[in-house]
Amino acid sequence: MEKDFDVICIGAALIDIVAKIERHPIEDDEIFVPNLQIMSGGAAANTAYACKLIGLKTAFIGKIGYKDEFGNKIIKDFEEISLNTTLIKYSREQATGLAYVAIDRSGDRRIYAYSGAANLLSSNDINSEEILKAKIIFLSSLQNLAPFVKAAKIAKEHKIPIILNPGMLVIEQGYSKIQGLLSDIDILIISEREFLYLFQVVDNKLKRHLINEKVSSLFKLGIRIIIITTGKKGAWLINSKRAELIEPIKVEKIIDTTGAGDAFSAGFIYGFNKNLSFNFEDLKINVKIGNYIAGSCIQELGARSGIPTEDEIDFSL
Repeated sequence: MEKDFDVICIGAALIDIVAKIERHPIEDDEIFVPNLQIMSGGAAANTAYACKLIGLKTAFIGKIGYKDEFGNKIIKDFEEISLNTTLIKYSREQATGLAYVAIDRSGDRRIYAYSGAANLLSSNDINSEEILKAKIIFLSSLQNLAPFVKAAKIAKEHKIPIILNPGMLVIEQGYSKIQGLLSDIDILIISEREFLYLFQVVDNKLKRHLINEKVSSLFKLGIRIIIITTGKKGAWLINSKRAELIEPIKVEKIIDTTGAGDAFSAGFIYGFNKNLSFNFEDLKINVKIGNYIAGSCIQELGARSGIPTEDEIDFSL
């Protein structure tokens, strides 16, 4: 049956206030901000935006403030690229969330996030009728797990693939608390830092033997594919029988790494949507597309800048 959407992305939509600075302040220090921009953001919203730009029929489920200025900007930015906004929920209790992002001249960033209305998304905001409209469900970076759990259970029951890119808001809650959610997903896209934190690895070094040792517990939960993004080193693609590091694209200059993981997820979803295949060789192509979209994103300022259109994707990678 034809679906209304290739993907529905569920999570936070925020406003990013992005400051470009020379250096990060030290204790009791003050830094001049020569460049300040206000942009729509939020991990799941960024991925939804990128998915739409690269050609996928995309909708977003998240909660924003009711008719507030920042919420109106989020809607306007989505509508400018014809991303479906009919599934968005509204809060009269909290305003649209904000994230302050400071980026120094080397591209190193600091993020201070106020979730606001985003974290009020509840299980009551998730219903089967909406979830069943999608070929793929994507979940990302929301502290409140309840809507993720419900969406994943609905999708799993109807054999809709579920992809989770948790972010630290989920990972910091600990393995035991998020285990139930993990048991209902098919593909886990997780950063190196998140992976190490999840398994309490003290030396902060991701090594192949460590990957082999730790991923077995995730596969026992029912996860079929694990992808560990490692920035400049690329991304690990892992199933229960095989693990391979897929190299990133060459980047001339890194301007801003904000949103790189969100862009990677969009690229991966784009490839996965073509055939919904769990074949390792097919998944390698999807990871390469993810690396390409992320590599394009980090060469410009802002989480949604530099995203290529479908016609601009280099499929010869």
